[in-house]
Amino acid sequence: MKFPSSIRWIRLQAVSGGVIEGLTEDMPEQAVEEPSGKSSCGETSNTACIKMLRKIKGIIFDFDGTLFDNKLFGFRLVAANPLDAIRIRNERIVRNYFSGRDFLTAENYYRAFFVGLGKICLQTPEKMKSWYFNKYMPRMVRVIKKYYRARPGLDLLLQRMDSPESPIKAAIYSDYPFLKERMEAVNLPYTEKIRLYSPESYGAQKPAVRPFLQIARDMFLSPEEVLVIGDREDTDGLGAFHAGMRFFCLETGNKRYHSLDPNRRKPEGEKLGPTLLMYAGAWDGLCSILKNRIG
Repeated sequence: MKFPSSIRWIRLQAVSGGVIEGLTEDMPEQAVEEPSGKSSCGETSNTACIKMLRKIKGIIFDFDGTLFDNKLFGFRLVAANPLDAIRIRNERIVRNYFSGRDFLTAENYYRAFFVGLGKICLQTPEKMKSWYFNKYMPRMVRVIKKYYRARPGLDLLLQRMDSPESPIKAAIYSDYPFLKERMEAVNLPYTEKIRLYSPESYGAQKPAVRPFLQIARDMFLSPEEVLVIGDREDTDGLGAFHAGMRFFCLETGNKRYHSLDPNRRKPEGEKLGPTLLMYAGAWDGLCSILKNRIG
């Protein structure tokens, strides 16, 4: 999958007093509709917040890097067992190769995945499957539990979304298995109302569109009623775009607004194709917006 030819960005940032301040750049006038006769940053951002959450009844959260800050995660994962450094690198290579591919079932996905991993590691698929599920993923859970915590306020936010009175449903979608164990590792609640999805659910990797559409169906929602929140525009964002959903790109670590898309350009005359509208901002601002929306 490729990105659409033009991208519109809206950045939201929290400031003191709980007010949300908005910043827009290189955007057509119709991207954010301001109230008549008013043009302050705060008012523009309030309008942008309303626009982002308009008719939204469900949210799909990414896990890694979104629900917790995974700074130095790769380093710590290798440091937990340096002898596996090459295998871990090869796993990332195969995972990147499988990006966006849909095998329709978990069985087909894992069969192809471990065949590919076995070839690059010069091992049998059976041996790589055993290493992956019995060593690699349990080690990942231990590293998360030792070094990482959920983002501030996230546990309370999920508890509110789990309430029958919440106007917004929640789901969490990760490209890695052991999602329940990883949720527990960062002390995050999950129930039947907060749905968890991983490769076992669909046999596909982001940004394949089918899982996004199926998650919306599981929520009994249409795609336009769903907001995807993630830290990668090439997986979470692209999957949301092709599913017809809205997307919020969470700024993490050294990743900031101007580096989200290093090749972005000003619109030139006619649009060359469909436009991908992305909202972006830091966690504090996003959490405040969602808490205000849920009540």
